[in-house]
Amino acid sequence: MKKIYLLLVLLITLSACDEGGVLITVPSVGSYEFTILSADANGSANNSFTAERVVDPSALFTEDAELIKNITLNQLTYEVSDYSGTAGNDVLMNISLSTELNGTTTEILSISGISLTNGLFTAFEHGNASSQLSAAQVASLEAIIDNQEPFNLIMTAGFDKNIESDFNIEVVWDITASISQSTN
Repeated sequence: MKKIYLLLVLLITLSACDEGGVLITVPSVGSYEFTILSADANGSANNSFTAERVVDPSALFTEDAELIKNITLNQLTYEVSDYSGTAGNDVLMNISLSTELNGTTTEILSISGISLTNGLFTAFEHGNASSQLSAAQVASLEAIIDNQEPFNLIMTAGFDKNIESDFNIEVVWDITASISQSTN
């Protein structure tokens, strides 16, 4: 029995290794806030507002980029805050979140017809079948972060009518990197 236990420990240890050493997982969180300006959204032809932020994936981890073997998205949330609309004047919102790198834009989140209210919303949670992100969208976000090059994160919010105040949308992703650590 002791030999079987030792064999299992050895197999588990070897499965967490690669040619460069032991693979460890390192968690990180990226948080990006967008301020939606009511005057700009209401003044547009289709009641929409677009803003972007530059994301530098190398700032998410202190380890060297060449040691990162892959990135896993654990959760993606967005929080609406500071909206002060009048009760009974419900506004429906559409949100699109895209990445842009080297002239290629890829949509990673598209949500339509949600009520504009303050609150925290989960768009993706690993293992949750009711995710608003497809497997391809998750893979795209993981790949662009894993690429370790700065990219643009673009938020577009559209509304079915005029909005009554400025507000914020904060996008937060919880990721894990598998990092090779030398055993020497």
